[in-house]
Amino acid sequence: MAIDKTIGGGQPVEDDDYNPDAVADPTKYMRTVAVVSLYELWSYYLFYNGDNGGGPNGQFASLVPAMINKHANANWIAYNATLKPEDAYPEDAPVIPQVAFSLLQTALTQFFAAVVLITLGGLGDYKLYGRTFLFWSTVVSIALHFAFVFINVNSGQWILAVILLMICQISYQMTLSFFFAAFPRLARHMPTVYEKIDAGCTVREVEEEIAIQRGRISMISTYWSNIGWAVPLLIFTGVIFALNPDPDANQVDFTFNANALLFGIYWLVFAIPYFILDKKRPGPDIPEGVNVYTQGIVQAREALKLAKYLPQAWWYIVGYFLFVDGLNSSGVIMGNYIQPNFINFNVLKSNLFSLGQALASMLGCLVFWKAQIWFKLETKTMLQISNILMMLTYAWGIIGLFSKTVGYRSYPEFWVYNLGAGFWGAPFWALMNTYLAELIPTKKAYLFFGLFGIMTKCSAFVGPLVNFIITSVSRAQDADYIGFVPCTILSLIGFIIMQRTDPVKGRLDVIAYEQKEAEFEAQQKAQKATSA
Repeated sequence: MAIDKTIGGGQPVEDDDYNPDAVADPTKYMRTVAVVSLYELWSYYLFYNGDNGGGPNGQFASLVPAMINKHANANWIAYNATLKPEDAYPEDAPVIPQVAFSLLQTALTQFFAAVVLITLGGLGDYKLYGRTFLFWSTVVSIALHFAFVFINVNSGQWILAVILLMICQISYQMTLSFFFAAFPRLARHMPTVYEKIDAGCTVREVEEEIAIQRGRISMISTYWSNIGWAVPLLIFTGVIFALNPDPDANQVDFTFNANALLFGIYWLVFAIPYFILDKKRPGPDIPEGVNVYTQGIVQAREALKLAKYLPQAWWYIVGYFLFVDGLNSSGVIMGNYIQPNFINFNVLKSNLFSLGQALASMLGCLVFWKAQIWFKLETKTMLQISNILMMLTYAWGIIGLFSKTVGYRSYPEFWVYNLGAGFWGAPFWALMNTYLAELIPTKKAYLFFGLFGIMTKCSAFVGPLVNFIITSVSRAQDADYIGFVPCTILSLIGFIIMQRTDPVKGRLDVIAYEQKEAEFEAQQKAQKATSA
């Protein structure tokens, strides 16, 4: 029976254009491009092992709020004392809360990260721009790790620390966006894919192998990222705190600098091999008349236009935004408010929770990956399983509104939360990238992953802001638990939208779009040849 195919629900495509049982054409799969070697693949895995976020998102990032807490109010009082009596603020005048300042810093960081990604992200699809941006953002981020070694928590230069942290977080987010965009290309040039092409396998068999490799590369790299997160935590817990379960203030302050130094060296060691072993698979040349500084904005507009050709991808992106908005918001509620207050900001317990979550993350990645292979499950199925478990994990906090003993009100519950968030939370971050790669053209990977990164940044701010408003209105001790309600609703809506996506239709949309693009490029070449 003929397959009914359309370009995003628009112009029909002839049945001859796509035949999953036809022999795969080597030229369409760029068979002449260098195959991915074992050393290159492992350098990719280990780059993410170093680029694990333990610095900008970890303990040395806590240096800034620690400095604000120590010095900001004192600086304000000193400044107010220099003003004339008629210009000075009353002694009991409210000052900006630390949480509000942190939200402001988060908002500015995510805004600048979004601007950078939307202006430069589209260029990653051309020539070697993606690799170049990854290299320089890595250099900047690692350099700032070492800069934080010299920041003294007892000094009053907290504004400088805030600026350095913002730049470090922006550069780190850039490394993730350009790093994630590389793995779909690696998957298409894996040895097993080339073996199937050379053996004369069908289009369906080759596409299935590419899908397997996408999931494999994404999941294993995420696994190694969690190893990179766990190793420094293990060092801190075992060496710095094991001999002193109740460290004094000076010992706690020292860990900020030690964290920055260790994570900086760790990332540097594992970043170097990737840039040496990467085989530099360039994208197409930049079209004539294109302004490199505005191309990202132009391509963002183009990506919106692609919604009619790639509807499954855009439904997924919208659902992802809502789901992650609730997910990130719940994470902020737990990580910034409820858990730290429950353990009274005990550094040892905090590190033990983080270490447990990192180890559970590694185990979760292995279990989800093996289960997908053994039972031959779609990426979407595994992703939604992870999503359901994550929603239930955070929704449990709603019970805390009505109970003083259950709903993240006891120490064992926080262990369950950290282990659960690691076990089925880590696979989510790998699967969500893999599923996006299945729904978009490979040539547009950098553009879509750049937009994906922007969605993540926006959701990382909107949720905390909502929670801040709620907790500001209600100053009751239980106010933080109220935030779990809107967060769960947002995640549920996002889950439902993602559930309506169809990976089979998505792959057909991609094939139809790529054929349309190939015909357009052929027409342009023919016109140039005629005019010449």
